[in-house]
Amino acid sequence: RPTGSGDNTREKPTSTDDDDGDNRSDDTKATNTPRPTTGSDSQDPTPSFDESYDITGIAGSAVMMTPNLMLIPTPMFVIGTNVTLGWKYSNYTLRPPKKISICGKFPKDSKKSKDPAALCDWDIAVNISGTLSKYTWDTLVKSAPGVAFSEDKGYLLYLYDSDFGVSNYVPGAGRIPPSQFWFNMYNSRYKNTNEGIQKGYDPSAAHSLSVQLWIVATAVILGVLGIGV
Repeated sequence: RPTGSGDNTREKPTSTDDDDGDNRSDDTKATNTPRPTTGSDSQDPTPSFDESYDITGIAGSAVMMTPNLMLIPTPMFVIGTNVTLGWKYSNYTLRPPKKISICGKFPKDSKKSKDPAALCDWDIAVNISGTLSKYTWDTLVKSAPGVAFSEDKGYLLYLYDSDFGVSNYVPGAGRIPPSQFWFNMYNSRYKNTNEGIQKGYDPSAAHSLSVQLWIVATAVILGVLGIGV
């Protein structure tokens, strides 16, 4: 039966336990509740990833660009010179390193390693910015203390995420495991670099220059002999 005009007020909902100042819906609370973290997620530069990504995500990688290992699988470095190292991260590297380190290992048969079981014998770079993609290694400065490089094959170089170490090959989805490659070292025996070479000399033009000189010399000889050219 329709109520009178004085009965048209609606009954207010009864209060619940959430009336202590928190009137959000359960969905809102669930959204704002911090997600649990796993492993070393406190170091994660992209904290929006959830637990499922750690399980199903693909690991990233650091790909060496300089030297180009696709063209030169085992590069050769000159002892006592600067060596340029360049790299890039794969598209799967969704958690790029904050800091990276680079180290080297002597050849196994050189007997130069103070600790043969250690992965690294000397540091090339320690905790440099993870945003870098290039580093210059001064082989005169960055070497094992008290141990000189020698001509040999079988050296190893490692590039790795400083937060996870050189021996951690499963740092997690989106992160880079250590990257490594073999290289050889040798002494350059070319000591007359730029000696006696004129400024601005272009070696690519050497062939055309020699042809021009030959033509001039031939013309002079024919002129002396009285033969016209």
